[in-house]
Amino acid sequence: YQIGDKSKKKLVPGQSVSNKVKELFIVCKNMRVLSFGFKDADKDNGRQIANGLLHHAYPKRHPLLFMYDIKEPYNKPITKEARLYVTAEDWRKDLTRCKAKKWRISDVNKNFSVTLHMPEYLVVPETITNSQISTAARDFRNEGFPVWVWGTEHAALVRMPDLLPSLTDRVQENILITQVHKSHPRTQPIIVDLSRDCPTPKEVQSSYSKLKNLCTPDSVRVYKAQDFKFYGLLDQSKWLHHISMCLSKAVECAKVLVDDTTTVILQEDKGEDMNCVVSSLIQLLLDHHWRTRKGFQSLIQKEWVALGHPFAFRLGHILDPDIEPSFLFLLFLDCVWQMLQQFPTAFQFSETYLTTIWDSSHITIFETFLFNSEHSRFLAGKQSTLRSVWNWSEQFSESDITLFDNPLYERSNKERLIPSTGISCLDVWRQCYFRWIPDLEIRNGGRPQIDICNRFLSEELELLRHKLATSNFNGAINKTKEEKLQILRRVNSFYPFSHNCASADQQLNNQLLLSSDALETQSIYNLATD
Repeated sequence: YQIGDKSKKKLVPGQSVSNKVKELFIVCKNMRVLSFGFKDADKDNGRQIANGLLHHAYPKRHPLLFMYDIKEPYNKPITKEARLYVTAEDWRKDLTRCKAKKWRISDVNKNFSVTLHMPEYLVVPETITNSQISTAARDFRNEGFPVWVWGTEHAALVRMPDLLPSLTDRVQENILITQVHKSHPRTQPIIVDLSRDCPTPKEVQSSYSKLKNLCTPDSVRVYKAQDFKFYGLLDQSKWLHHISMCLSKAVECAKVLVDDTTTVILQEDKGEDMNCVVSSLIQLLLDHHWRTRKGFQSLIQKEWVALGHPFAFRLGHILDPDIEPSFLFLLFLDCVWQMLQQFPTAFQFSETYLTTIWDSSHITIFETFLFNSEHSRFLAGKQSTLRSVWNWSEQFSESDITLFDNPLYERSNKERLIPSTGISCLDVWRQCYFRWIPDLEIRNGGRPQIDICNRFLSEELELLRHKLATSNFNGAINKTKEEKLQILRRVNSFYPFSHNCASADQQLNNQLLLSSDALETQSIYNLATD
C-alpha cells in the first residue's frame, strides 16, 4: 500500500507511482509485514523506492529472476538430502521398497519427446508399451497419462490428468485404465475425481487472500476490530474447510488402498494441482518412510517438483495477467502441520521445518520451487547454476538446522495414521500465520517453551543411554536447572521467528537449539538482544 498526504492506495504490480509517497506498507507472500516511512527523507525517495519495488519484485519473464544472476560457484551434491526423481534409479528404488512387481520404468518421455510437463522417466504398468502411451497421451490434457507413484503388493496409487475437453469418447483412457487393472487384477481400480471433490486452485487462492487479510492488519484499529470477530472471519475464509476436505479425501483413499486392497487413480484437470496435494497426503498417512526429513523432501521432489506442479505460476514468481496464482503448496504444508499436531511422535521434522520450507519457496535463489516442469528446469540448467533448497547449509548453520528435528519423534512408530478431519479438530497454524503480529506474541511463553523442554529431556535421555551403554562414560548434563530456566525466560511464543527470541549470548547446546553465532540477515534466526 502507498500512503500519501490524504489517501491510502493499493499499488498494482506492473504500474508506477507518480505522486509523493509518505509511507509504504508491504505484505509479503509469507504474510510478513514491512512498513517504511519517508517523513524525513528527500522529496522523491518514497516514490523512487516504491517504483523500484514494483519493478524488481514482479519480473515479467522467468530469466529475470535472481537465480539467473548468481555467479557464485556451486557444486554441492544433494543425493543425501533427497531423491530428485530425474533418473530411472530413483524410481527403481521406490518400486523395490514398495514391492511393486507388475510395474516398470518407462523412458517413453526421454528428451521430453511425449510431454514437456512430466519427467523423462516414469513408472507405468508392465503390460503397456511405449507406443501405446505415446498414442494415448495425445488425448489427455498436458499430454499426460496414468503414472504409478506409490503402492503395495496388492494395490497402487496412480495419478492421471483428465481428457481434453474437446473429446467425447474415452477410448484411450479406458485402454490405459485396463492396463492399470492388469497390474492388480483382484479388484477394479477406483477413479477419484479431485476436480469435483476438492477445492479448485481459484477457490484456494480466494481463501488464502481472506486468511492473509485477517493475519496482516495494517493498523491497531483494524487488528482490534478483526480480533473481536476472529473466528467468524476465519470461518468465512474457508481455509480450514479446504484443509478438512483434503485430509478427508486422503483418509478415504488410504482406506481404499489398504483396507480394500484396491488401486486408486487420482484424476483432475491437468493433474498438476490437487493431485499433488492428495497424493502426498495419502503417502504420508500410509508410509512412515515419507515422515522422515529426507523422505519428506523426496516426497516433495517426486509429487510436486518432478511431476510438474507449476510453481512459477502458482507462487506468482513472474507477473503475467494470464497466470492464476494459487498457494496449493501452503495448503499441503498446513495439512501436514495438522497431522503433526495430532500425531506428535510420528514425524521426524518439526513445525519450524515446515514454516521454513514455506519461506524458502519464495526465495528465488533456489531452483526447487521456481519452475513449472522438469523440462523448464533442464533448459535453465544449461545457462545457470541450479541450487537446491534442500542444501539447508546454504542458509543455516548446523546448530540452526537442529531446530528442524522433532524431539518427540519415535523411529519405531510405523503405524498408519488416521487423523480426525472435522473442522472442530483442526487449528490455526499460529507460527506460520501470526508470527509477524507483535501483539499476538506471548512473551516468555507459548508452545516453543514446551518444545525446548522436550529437547532438554531428549538430550538428557540420550546422555543416560550412553552412560548405561559405556562403562567408562564421564559425560554430564550440559546445563544446570537454573541455566535452562534462564533460556526459557527469554523465549517467546513465535520462537525462532520472534523479534525477541533468545539473545546471541545465550549459548544453547548444539544438539538442541542455536549456537552463539549470529546468522546472516536473510536467515530466519536473527537473534535480537533486549
